[in-house]
Amino acid sequence: MDSFISNRILTTVLRLYNWLHLVIVVSCISYRRNMSQMTDSHRLFLQAFMSRGILDAKEVKSLFRTCCEKFKTHIAGNEEEKRHQLTEFVIAINSNIKPFHMEIKKGVSEEDGSNYYGLVNISESSITLLASDFSTNELDFFKKLVESIVDSDTGFVGSTDAINLVETLDKKMTRNDAQELLKKLESNKWIKVMNGQVSLATRAILELEQYIFDMFPAIATRCNMCKKLCLKGQSCDSCPVRLHFHCANKFFSGQEVPKCPASDCKSPWPRASPRKDTDQPNSSQTGANSAGTQTQTRKRKARS
Repeated sequence: MDSFISNRILTTVLRLYNWLHLVIVVSCISYRRNMSQMTDSHRLFLQAFMSRGILDAKEVKSLFRTCCEKFKTHIAGNEEEKRHQLTEFVIAINSNIKPFHMEIKKGVSEEDGSNYYGLVNISESSITLLASDFSTNELDFFKKLVESIVDSDTGFVGSTDAINLVETLDKKMTRNDAQELLKKLESNKWIKVMNGQVSLATRAILELEQYIFDMFPAIATRCNMCKKLCLKGQSCDSCPVRLHFHCANKFFSGQEVPKCPASDCKSPWPRASPRKDTDQPNSSQTGANSAGTQTQTRKRKARS
């Protein structure tokens, strides 16, 4: 009982802290107008990120244009200058929010390599950063879900397997509650649910990458090309090397006989470079329950 009360108090405190943190950031930046390079355009841009969490590259460009037009900030003419202006714009924001341990950070979709930008906390990598939106028991469920996804050989777990994680929790959670929680996590862009398969969305990887490496050092792997966390991708049959699908596309482009990029391996790559979306599991390839129980020989090989 005391443990339950302590957890509830901790969750409430964390929620209040995170909410106050956002209010303080906006308020302080609004009043510290003498800070170099910070304008109303920057503040509006930042507030949009605080509200939405993560945006794709197209949305970021549109938001940048909207913020500049609203406050009559000059926008460069050609695309190259515009990209440079946007980069400097984000750098200016990051220099102002760094004292608050926050940063607008670039991430890449594991599905197709498209760019995303998210507002992340750089002082912590713990999953408790989600405490402002989720209860202690919901966070425990999400931790179990993250572990199952990282431990899979595909970067997916079946939705039924995900719901069945309630059996591993210390506190009771019904399957209906778990199903609603999955919907909430998907709505908040922490997970992606497609064809009965659950995977971590780009926002989760961007925010929790270091947490995953810290918590699961034996099974979390980096892409051999971009050196980022690789959950969905291709693996060498002879060594632990793993590549994102989009990184494999780039690396094997023009190679008639693809070989492992590891200098001490060079074994034939298990298959040709994939196209977008052709290597994602679907309901006809694997049932909703199968992803969580698929063989994990490559990751187990990496651990041994």
